[in-house]
Amino acid sequence: MDYKKLIASYPELFSNESALIRVITDPDEIAKWQEYKFKDLERSGNPPEWANIGSVFEDPYVIIIRDLVEFPGGYRNGYIRLYNRAYLEGGAAVVVMLSEKDGKILLIRHYRHATRMFHWEIPRGFGSSGVDAISQAKMELFEEVNGEVVEMIDLGVLYQNTGLDGNPVNVFLARMDAVGEVEYEEGINELIWVSVPDLEKMIADSDITDGFTIAAYTKAKLKGLI
Repeated sequence: MDYKKLIASYPELFSNESALIRVITDPDEIAKWQEYKFKDLERSGNPPEWANIGSVFEDPYVIIIRDLVEFPGGYRNGYIRLYNRAYLEGGAAVVVMLSEKDGKILLIRHYRHATRMFHWEIPRGFGSSGVDAISQAKMELFEEVNGEVVEMIDLGVLYQNTGLDGNPVNVFLARMDAVGEVEYEEGINELIWVSVPDLEKMIADSDITDGFTIAAYTKAKLKGLI
């Protein structure tokens, strides 16, 4: 996605109002910094691409932006951030569902490419362009575990990595009526229902290491919903 189009379409993402770290969008200022940075990278033997400013990577799912920013002391440098394409195209970025039935919480055993291992976690999914968060959450539960939802309770939003990821994560407590077979094609090979004390023990013992799961549990617990 063209950087100028991003700035024009999503001015709130580039606003410097009350910002301690300012985004520099003036083309002349960017060019001036890049001229200096290219020479610095050449001297150090590093790739000149490290000085690129704008949309530096995109695929059907994510867009990575490198902005020129100015820190409070006046130092300027490139700084990357990541957005889900669905979020920029009017949909939910990520949806996370803590699923409950008869006082127990649903966990799925999901193989994750990034860590190259299995994780016990609650269902979640990327958003889809133009699809609101609740609709996306219900679709994800149906796709991953053939789940039938009785009630969807909004637990608010969280940000999973504020140093990199600009996507708001929508968190829900899903009261379930039933679940079916897991979606093996997505890397899920098992599901279990656990009591809240067992869930807490799994978190404490690092049997659960997924941050989304821990955050959703925390929100539901502190709201007195589980």
